[in-house]
Amino acid sequence: MKKIIIATLFLMATCSNAMAASELKIGYVSVEKLLTQAPQVEAVNTAMMERFGGKKDELQAMEKEIKTMQENYKRNELVMTEDKLNELKDKLIGKVQAFKQMEATLSQEVSTMRSQELAVLQKSVRDIINDIAKKDNYDLILSEGVVFASEKLDITETVLAEMKKSFKK
Repeated sequence: MKKIIIATLFLMATCSNAMAASELKIGYVSVEKLLTQAPQVEAVNTAMMERFGGKKDELQAMEKEIKTMQENYKRNELVMTEDKLNELKDKLIGKVQAFKQMEATLSQEVSTMRSQELAVLQKSVRDIINDIAKKDNYDLILSEGVVFASEKLDITETVLAEMKKSFKK
């Protein structure tokens, strides 16, 4: 008799756990898809090009000038006097150092701005996901590190639509 009661209680506990698990509402968001399709990302990229495009063009012109100077040095190496060669070599070294310094500075500025903009975008995405979770009564929303998620769990399009709405505002 005790065995039947224990078995019945165990069966009831197992069924109630299964029923509770089936009531969970779970969603999945593909952050990679958001970062490739969200209009905010395109706006950040455009802003970055506007802000740093001139410096990038300046670097490219400087690089071209350095190549021309190197070619000139190699071409005239045998016919120039040693003083002229040393002068040209010093100019070339100075130009290369200036180029490397400018390149490093630009890289740091771009990295800093990208990090700042990414932090703002991440907060926006998090807020939108939280709003959707509350509005649609989700118990759990997953993003990165998911090996597989059924398409019925994928709410990326919903999040993307909300991002587009908030971008227009």
